[in-house]
Amino acid sequence: MKSNESYLSHLNPALKLMTHILLMVILMTVHSAISTLAIWVCVFVLGLTLGGWKGKFLVKVLLPYSIFFVLTFWMLAAFGKGETVVWKWAWFTVTEESIGNGLLIALRMIAFVTIGLLFTTTTNLYVLMMSLIHQWKLSPKWAYGMLAGFRCIPMFQSDLAQLKEAHRIRGYKHSGTWKAFFRYAVPLITQAIRRSEQMAIAMEVRGFTGERDRTYYQKTIITSYDYLYFSMVMIIAISIALLL
Repeated sequence: MKSNESYLSHLNPALKLMTHILLMVILMTVHSAISTLAIWVCVFVLGLTLGGWKGKFLVKVLLPYSIFFVLTFWMLAAFGKGETVVWKWAWFTVTEESIGNGLLIALRMIAFVTIGLLFTTTTNLYVLMMSLIHQWKLSPKWAYGMLAGFRCIPMFQSDLAQLKEAHRIRGYKHSGTWKAFFRYAVPLITQAIRRSEQMAIAMEVRGFTGERDRTYYQKTIITSYDYLYFSMVMIIAISIALLL
């Protein structure tokens, strides 16, 4: 997970993660579609101004979720419950109550996606793990284990592509079946076990013991800018939740 070079990418990842989690908790307590929309707009503007988001990137990433937004709203609006019927045809019954519920849930879903996207695009995975160790006192065993796990994802994708290419050359035509699943899964799991053993041996050879009292090349700290970001987001979110 790489970050861009925006202002938010220089903030402390641990405090930024806590800020975004609390923002999601506030969103879950909000039961007004207008308040949810206002919070989502604020996060969106934050991404455009301080998060380094560009128009082409937003279209590419948010377009699939926009389709989910429309589908979620339609499913809840057309099949929801309510007494004030707005439109009815066949088995579809749209009421004022179902429109409100559908809009609230769909906006909440797209807001969660936007908040998560803002965090992942402005956070470096290595700095995040170091921050979790230094600020949240996470055990180095867990932190480096998760770091190694995330680093293996691109390797798995590369191995899977090689396996598919090898099977295609040999003429196997069982894609989409359980037989094809096991044919891919067994060598991938074997390769993952072998690679994890190699990583563990390499870390032990370099002196990694998992103890907390070790030195670090890079140590993360929390600055006044981190507290300013946390305070600004919390004040705006709570104000919107209470006033709108």
